[in-house]
Amino acid sequence: MASEPLKHMDIAPYYWFDGAIARRETVSVDPFAHGLHYGTGVFEGIRAYATPRGPAIFRLREHMERFAHSASVYNLKLDWDVAALCDAIVETLVRNELESAYIRPLAFFGEKTISLAAAGCPTHMLVAFRALGNYFGSGADDGIRVTISPWRKFSSKALPSTVKGCGHYANSALAMMDAASRGFDEAILLNDRGDVAEGTGENIFVVKDGALHTNDRSADILHGITRASVLELARDHAIPVTIRPLSVDDLDAADEVFFTGTAAEVTPLRCIDDRIYGTDRPVTTLLRTAYLRAVVGDDERHRDWVTFALEQRPVAETV
Repeated sequence: MASEPLKHMDIAPYYWFDGAIARRETVSVDPFAHGLHYGTGVFEGIRAYATPRGPAIFRLREHMERFAHSASVYNLKLDWDVAALCDAIVETLVRNELESAYIRPLAFFGEKTISLAAAGCPTHMLVAFRALGNYFGSGADDGIRVTISPWRKFSSKALPSTVKGCGHYANSALAMMDAASRGFDEAILLNDRGDVAEGTGENIFVVKDGALHTNDRSADILHGITRASVLELARDHAIPVTIRPLSVDDLDAADEVFFTGTAAEVTPLRCIDDRIYGTDRPVTTLLRTAYLRAVVGDDERHRDWVTFALEQRPVAETV
Protein backbone atom coordinates (compact mmCIF):
# COMPACT_ATOMS: atom_id res chain seq x y z
CA MET A 1 0.00 0.00 0.00
CA ALA A 2 1.06 3.61 -0.51
CA SER A 3 3.53 5.00 1.99
CA GLU A 4 1.81 8.40 1.80
CA PRO A 5 -1.97 7.85 1.75
CA LEU A 6 -4.17 10.40 0.01
CA LYS A 7 -5.67 13.09 2.18
CA HIS A 8 -9.42 13.78 2.20
CA MET A 9 -10.57 14.62 -1.36
CA ASP A 10 -7.09 14.21 -2.91
CA ILE A 11 -7.21 12.67 -6.40
CA ALA A 12 -5.18 9.55 -7.21
CA PRO A 13 -2.47 9.72 -9.92
CA TYR A 14 -3.78 6.93 -12.19
CA TYR A 15 -7.04 6.81 -14.15
CA TRP A 16 -8.43 4.09 -16.36
CA PHE A 17 -9.27 5.78 -19.67
CA ASP A 18 -10.66 4.19 -22.82
CA GLY A 19 -9.22 0.78 -22.07
CA ALA A 20 -5.88 1.43 -20.42
CA ILE A 21 -4.42 2.74 -17.18
CA ALA A 22 -3.09 6.26 -17.72
CA ARG A 23 -1.57 8.96 -15.58
CA ARG A 24 -4.05 11.65 -14.66
CA GLU A 25 -2.13 14.44 -16.43
CA THR A 26 -2.31 12.59 -19.77
CA VAL A 27 -6.12 12.32 -19.73
CA SER A 28 -7.91 15.11 -21.59
CA VAL A 29 -11.44 15.89 -22.78
CA ASP A 30 -12.22 17.86 -25.94
CA PRO A 31 -13.84 21.23 -25.12
CA PHE A 32 -16.64 20.35 -27.55
CA ALA A 33 -17.36 16.96 -26.00
CA HIS A 34 -21.11 16.41 -26.24
CA GLY A 35 -21.31 15.24 -22.64
CA LEU A 36 -19.60 18.39 -21.38
CA HIS A 37 -22.19 20.64 -23.05
CA TYR A 38 -25.38 18.62 -22.72
CA GLY A 39 -24.84 16.28 -19.78
CA THR A 40 -25.00 13.18 -21.99
CA GLY A 41 -23.03 10.88 -19.74
CA VAL A 42 -23.60 8.39 -16.96
CA PHE A 43 -21.64 7.59 -13.84
CA GLU A 44 -21.42 5.60 -10.63
CA GLY A 45 -20.04 6.25 -7.17
CA ILE A 46 -18.38 3.28 -5.46
CA ARG A 47 -16.40 2.99 -2.25
CA ALA A 48 -13.42 0.83 -1.39
CA TYR A 49 -12.72 0.38 2.32
CA ALA A 50 -9.44 -0.35 4.09
CA THR A 51 -9.27 -3.85 5.61
CA PRO A 52 -6.50 -6.21 6.80
CA ARG A 53 -6.92 -8.04 3.47
CA GLY A 54 -6.41 -4.86 1.46
CA PRO A 55 -9.02 -2.58 -0.09
CA ALA A 56 -12.56 -4.01 -0.12
CA ILE A 57 -14.81 -2.68 -2.89
CA PHE A 58 -18.44 -2.63 -1.83
CA ARG A 59 -21.01 -4.10 -4.24
CA LEU A 60 -18.82 -3.55 -7.28
CA ARG A 61 -20.80 -5.81 -9.60
CA GLU A 62 -24.14 -4.24 -8.69
CA HIS A 63 -22.79 -0.75 -9.32
CA MET A 64 -21.38 -1.69 -12.70
CA GLU A 65 -24.56 -3.48 -13.74
CA ARG A 66 -26.46 -0.29 -13.04
CA PHE A 67 -23.78 1.64 -14.91
CA ALA A 68 -24.22 -0.58 -17.97
CA HIS A 69 -28.00 -0.11 -17.79
CA SER A 70 -27.60 3.68 -17.57
CA ALA A 71 -25.27 3.64 -20.57
CA SER A 72 -27.74 1.61 -22.61
CA VAL A 73 -30.55 4.10 -21.94
CA TYR A 74 -28.37 6.92 -23.29
CA ASN A 75 -27.18 4.72 -26.18
CA LEU A 76 -23.58 5.02 -24.99
CA LYS A 77 -21.77 2.11 -26.64
CA LEU A 78 -19.38 0.50 -24.16
CA ASP A 79 -16.61 -1.69 -25.58
CA TRP A 80 -16.33 -3.64 -22.32
CA ASP A 81 -18.79 -5.87 -20.53
CA VAL A 82 -19.51 -5.62 -16.82
CA ALA A 83 -16.88 -8.20 -15.86
CA ALA A 84 -14.15 -6.38 -17.82
CA LEU A 85 -15.09 -3.04 -16.25
CA CYS A 86 -14.96 -4.60 -12.77
CA ASP A 87 -11.48 -5.94 -13.57
CA ALA A 88 -10.39 -2.50 -14.79
CA ILE A 89 -11.51 -0.90 -11.54
CA VAL A 90 -9.69 -3.48 -9.44
CA GLU A 91 -6.51 -3.16 -11.50
CA THR A 92 -6.43 0.63 -11.37
CA LEU A 93 -7.21 0.73 -7.66
CA VAL A 94 -4.23 -1.55 -7.03
CA ARG A 95 -1.99 0.46 -9.37
CA ASN A 96 -2.82 3.57 -7.33
CA GLU A 97 -1.73 1.71 -4.17
CA LEU A 98 -4.82 2.91 -2.33
CA GLU A 99 -6.03 1.39 0.93
CA SER A 100 -9.44 3.02 0.49
CA ALA A 101 -11.02 5.19 -2.18
CA TYR A 102 -14.08 6.77 -3.72
CA ILE A 103 -14.31 5.37 -7.26
CA ARG A 104 -15.98 7.24 -10.11
CA PRO A 105 -16.71 5.35 -13.36
CA LEU A 106 -17.94 7.75 -16.05
CA ALA A 107 -18.99 7.26 -19.67
CA PHE A 108 -19.84 10.19 -21.91
CA PHE A 109 -20.22 11.25 -25.53
CA GLY A 110 -17.17 12.93 -27.04
CA GLU A 111 -16.84 15.52 -29.81
CA LYS A 112 -18.54 15.17 -33.19
CA THR A 113 -21.46 17.58 -33.41
CA ILE A 114 -23.13 20.46 -31.61
CA SER A 115 -26.51 18.88 -32.39
CA LEU A 116 -28.43 17.59 -29.40
CA ALA A 117 -28.59 14.29 -31.25
CA ALA A 118 -25.34 12.54 -30.37
CA ALA A 119 -25.22 10.53 -33.60
CA GLY A 120 -21.62 9.77 -34.49
CA CYS A 121 -20.20 10.99 -31.20
CA PRO A 122 -17.64 8.56 -29.77
CA THR A 123 -18.17 7.09 -26.33
CA HIS A 124 -15.37 7.72 -23.85
CA MET A 125 -15.00 5.76 -20.64
CA LEU A 126 -12.93 6.62 -17.60
CA VAL A 127 -12.57 5.55 -13.99
CA ALA A 128 -11.09 8.03 -11.50
CA PHE A 129 -10.19 7.57 -7.84
CA ARG A 130 -10.00 9.94 -4.91
CA ALA A 131 -9.80 9.84 -1.14
CA LEU A 132 -13.05 10.29 0.75
CA GLY A 133 -13.63 10.04 4.47
CA ASN A 134 -16.94 11.07 5.99
CA TYR A 135 -18.80 12.82 3.18
CA PHE A 136 -20.41 15.35 5.52
CA GLY A 137 -17.36 15.90 7.71
CA SER A 138 -16.19 14.64 11.07
CA GLY A 139 -19.27 15.86 12.96
CA ALA A 140 -21.78 13.99 10.80
CA ASP A 141 -22.03 11.04 13.18
CA ASP A 142 -24.00 13.37 15.48
CA GLY A 143 -26.42 14.16 12.68
CA ILE A 144 -26.60 16.72 9.88
CA ARG A 145 -28.76 19.79 9.36
CA VAL A 146 -31.14 19.45 6.41
CA THR A 147 -33.73 21.68 4.72
CA ILE A 148 -36.70 21.03 2.45
CA SER A 149 -35.57 22.43 -0.89
CA PRO A 150 -37.65 24.91 -2.89
CA TRP A 151 -36.49 22.95 -5.95
CA ARG A 152 -38.60 19.91 -6.86
CA LYS A 153 -37.26 16.53 -7.99
CA PHE A 154 -37.81 15.98 -11.69
CA SER A 155 -40.48 13.50 -12.70
CA SER A 156 -39.37 10.08 -13.93
CA LYS A 157 -41.57 10.82 -16.93
CA ALA A 158 -39.13 13.61 -17.80
CA LEU A 159 -35.87 11.77 -17.03
CA PRO A 160 -35.62 8.08 -16.16
CA SER A 161 -35.11 7.59 -12.42
CA THR A 162 -33.43 4.21 -13.06
CA VAL A 163 -30.48 6.02 -14.67
CA LYS A 164 -27.57 7.75 -12.94
CA GLY A 165 -27.17 10.37 -15.62
CA CYS A 166 -24.73 13.29 -15.45
CA GLY A 167 -27.27 15.87 -16.57
CA HIS A 168 -29.83 14.61 -14.06
CA TYR A 169 -27.70 15.96 -11.23
CA ALA A 170 -28.15 19.60 -12.26
CA ASN A 171 -31.41 19.29 -10.30
CA SER A 172 -29.50 18.11 -7.23
CA ALA A 173 -26.79 20.76 -7.66
CA LEU A 174 -29.36 23.56 -7.57
CA ALA A 175 -30.92 22.15 -4.42
CA MET A 176 -27.55 21.63 -2.74
CA MET A 177 -26.28 25.10 -3.59
CA ASP A 178 -29.44 26.64 -2.16
CA ALA A 179 -29.16 24.56 1.02
CA ALA A 180 -25.49 25.42 1.51
CA SER A 181 -26.18 29.14 0.99
CA ARG A 182 -28.65 28.95 3.89
CA GLY A 183 -26.24 27.13 6.19
CA PHE A 184 -27.55 23.57 5.83
CA ASP A 185 -25.57 20.40 5.17
CA GLU A 186 -28.03 18.85 2.75
CA ALA A 187 -31.46 19.22 1.14
CA ILE A 188 -34.52 17.05 0.70
CA LEU A 189 -36.34 17.36 -2.60
CA LEU A 190 -40.08 16.82 -2.89
CA ASN A 191 -41.50 15.45 -6.13
CA ASP A 192 -44.03 17.24 -8.31
CA ARG A 193 -46.90 15.82 -6.20
CA GLY A 194 -45.45 17.28 -3.02
CA ASP A 195 -44.35 13.93 -1.56
CA VAL A 196 -40.83 13.30 -0.28
CA ALA A 197 -38.45 12.10 -3.02
CA GLU A 198 -34.85 11.99 -1.81
CA GLY A 199 -31.77 13.97 -0.83
CA THR A 200 -29.54 15.52 -3.46
CA GLY A 201 -27.55 12.29 -3.61
CA GLU A 202 -29.18 10.05 -1.02
CA ASN A 203 -32.26 7.98 -0.34
CA ILE A 204 -34.21 8.73 2.82
CA PHE A 205 -35.54 6.51 5.61
CA VAL A 206 -37.97 7.33 8.42
CA VAL A 207 -38.18 5.44 11.73
CA LYS A 208 -41.43 5.49 13.68
CA ASP A 209 -42.15 3.29 16.73
CA GLY A 210 -39.21 1.03 15.85
CA ALA A 211 -40.38 0.40 12.27
CA LEU A 212 -38.61 1.51 9.11
CA HIS A 213 -40.38 3.37 6.31
CA THR A 214 -39.04 4.42 2.91
CA ASN A 215 -40.39 5.25 -0.51
CA ASP A 216 -39.83 3.60 -3.87
CA ARG A 217 -39.53 4.38 -7.56
CA SER A 218 -43.10 5.71 -7.69
CA ALA A 219 -41.74 8.73 -5.77
CA ASP A 220 -39.22 9.44 -8.59
CA ILE A 221 -36.21 8.20 -6.64
CA LEU A 222 -33.08 6.44 -7.79
CA HIS A 223 -33.13 2.94 -6.31
CA GLY A 224 -29.86 3.25 -4.45
CA ILE A 225 -27.56 0.30 -3.92
CA THR A 226 -26.92 1.42 -0.35
CA ARG A 227 -30.71 1.68 0.10
CA ALA A 228 -31.12 -1.93 -1.04
CA SER A 229 -28.31 -3.03 1.30
CA VAL A 230 -29.90 -1.29 4.30
CA LEU A 231 -33.28 -2.84 3.55
CA GLU A 232 -31.67 -6.28 3.56
CA LEU A 233 -29.80 -5.53 6.79
CA ALA A 234 -33.08 -4.39 8.36
CA ARG A 235 -34.62 -7.76 7.50
CA ASP A 236 -31.59 -9.51 8.99
CA HIS A 237 -32.28 -7.70 12.27
CA ALA A 238 -36.06 -8.28 12.17
CA ILE A 239 -36.82 -4.57 11.85
CA PRO A 240 -40.29 -4.09 10.33
CA VAL A 241 -40.10 -2.40 6.92
CA THR A 242 -42.83 -0.60 5.00
CA ILE A 243 -42.33 0.69 1.46
CA ARG A 244 -44.77 3.52 0.76
CA PRO A 245 -44.97 7.19 -0.23
CA LEU A 246 -43.58 9.57 2.38
CA SER A 247 -45.01 12.98 3.17
CA VAL A 248 -43.55 16.00 4.92
CA ASP A 249 -45.88 15.11 7.81
CA ASP A 250 -44.09 11.74 8.04
CA LEU A 251 -40.80 13.57 8.46
CA ASP A 252 -42.29 15.78 11.18
CA ALA A 253 -43.74 12.79 13.06
CA ALA A 254 -40.66 10.57 12.76
CA ASP A 255 -38.60 9.40 15.73
CA GLU A 256 -35.50 9.13 13.55
CA VAL A 257 -34.62 10.05 9.97
CA PHE A 258 -31.48 9.03 8.07
CA PHE A 259 -29.95 9.19 4.62
CA THR A 260 -28.32 6.34 2.72
CA GLY A 261 -25.89 6.54 -0.19
CA THR A 262 -22.44 5.43 -1.27
CA ALA A 263 -20.87 8.72 -0.21
CA ALA A 264 -23.25 9.36 2.71
CA GLU A 265 -23.23 5.73 3.90
CA VAL A 266 -25.83 5.78 6.74
CA THR A 267 -26.08 9.35 8.06
CA PRO A 268 -28.56 10.48 10.73
CA LEU A 269 -30.44 13.75 10.42
CA ARG A 270 -30.22 16.08 13.39
CA CYS A 271 -32.89 18.42 12.09
CA ILE A 272 -35.04 19.22 9.07
CA ASP A 273 -35.52 22.98 9.11
CA ASP A 274 -37.12 23.69 12.53
CA ARG A 275 -37.87 20.03 13.34
CA ILE A 276 -35.13 18.82 15.70
CA TYR A 277 -34.72 15.08 16.33
CA GLY A 278 -33.49 13.48 19.53
CA THR A 279 -30.00 12.08 19.95
CA ASP A 280 -31.30 8.61 20.84
CA ARG A 281 -31.35 6.80 17.50
CA PRO A 282 -31.47 3.05 18.22
CA VAL A 283 -32.58 1.89 14.76
CA THR A 284 -30.26 4.23 12.85
CA THR A 285 -27.34 3.24 15.08
CA LEU A 286 -28.01 -0.47 14.67
CA LEU A 287 -28.26 -0.22 10.88
CA ARG A 288 -25.24 2.08 10.60
CA THR A 289 -23.16 -0.36 12.65
CA ALA A 290 -24.38 -3.32 10.58
CA TYR A 291 -23.64 -1.46 7.35
CA LEU A 292 -20.11 -0.51 8.37
CA ARG A 293 -19.45 -4.17 9.22
CA ALA A 294 -20.83 -5.33 5.89
CA VAL A 295 -18.74 -2.96 3.76
CA VAL A 296 -15.48 -4.43 5.06
CA GLY A 297 -16.63 -8.04 4.74
CA ASP A 298 -17.26 -8.69 8.44
CA ASP A 299 -20.87 -9.84 7.92
CA GLU A 300 -20.71 -13.49 6.86
CA ARG A 301 -24.26 -13.32 5.49
CA HIS A 302 -23.15 -10.74 2.95
CA ARG A 303 -19.56 -11.59 2.12
CA ASP A 304 -20.55 -11.62 -1.55
CA TRP A 305 -21.13 -7.86 -1.35
CA VAL A 306 -17.38 -7.26 -1.09
CA THR A 307 -14.56 -7.60 -3.64
CA PHE A 308 -11.06 -7.75 -2.12
CA ALA A 309 -8.93 -6.03 -4.74
CA LEU A 310 -5.59 -7.65 -3.86
CA GLU A 311 -7.08 -11.12 -4.24
CA GLN A 312 -8.40 -10.64 -7.75
CA ARG A 313 -5.84 -10.44 -10.59
CA PRO A 314 -2.54 -8.89 -11.75
CA VAL A 315 -2.27 -5.18 -12.50
CA ALA A 316 -2.65 -4.05 -16.12
CA GLU A 317 -0.04 -2.27 -18.19
CA THR A 318 0.22 1.53 -17.93
CA VAL A 319 0.22 3.91 -20.89
